[in-house]
Amino acid sequence: MAERRQACLWRIEAALDGVFDDIERIAAELERLWEGQVGLGKAPASADLKSLRTLADDRLTRDNRWVLGTGVVLEPGVLADCDMFCEWRHLVGEGKPAQLDLNFNRSSDSYYNYRDMPWFTQPRETSQRVVEGPYIDLYGQDAYILTFARPLQCRGDFLGIAGADVHLGRFERILVPGLLQLEHDALLVNASGRVIASNTPGWLSGERFRMPDKGSPPGCRVTPLAGQHAHWQLVESLDSALVRDDG
Repeated sequence: MAERRQACLWRIEAALDGVFDDIERIAAELERLWEGQVGLGKAPASADLKSLRTLADDRLTRDNRWVLGTGVVLEPGVLADCDMFCEWRHLVGEGKPAQLDLNFNRSSDSYYNYRDMPWFTQPRETSQRVVEGPYIDLYGQDAYILTFARPLQCRGDFLGIAGADVHLGRFERILVPGLLQLEHDALLVNASGRVIASNTPGWLSGERFRMPDKGSPPGCRVTPLAGQHAHWQLVESLDSALVRDDG
């Protein structure tokens, strides 16, 4: 059983790494462009980032099974010609890439304040990559998604994040086969106990599992994912039912 559990964990970690590998290409290009402009003594402007659109569109149209949108979201004030800035491409219509149109007018009722979004604040505060969700994306796809984000930096300064929105239902198809190989009912949960995937029809994505403040839940085995994936955990029921958090 230990071998099956390890194989399941490796499968999950490989799926996560695959998404971050694609994000890394966009992040590396932005940081290269930024370093070039700073090296010339110039403050980067939005026009300097046009090449990111080609990379994002390529990711969205090349062998894409689950990425709904990808790009960069920048820290307010880092660009020379605008305050808040988002170069984010998403799929529309029959799977064609388009720019995500967001309202950055702070006096508007529909103002999109990404500065307070967890997928933005956590990379800024921790300098670590993060996966946020599942949650409903009301601004882009109106679907249950996970947001993957990686901090962007130049010479120690936080520039923003490179990220991707992933369709949870499609991503589950990669995660569930490994979970089905386990002997016990099992959940893959995030740091707050939200279910990402499970091997039992009794649990749906987005439901909350009751995690204790310390230690493992009674009758369960909890295995954190390795490295920077450690905020996700595999929970297996050994001799008791998995308990929902209805609070």
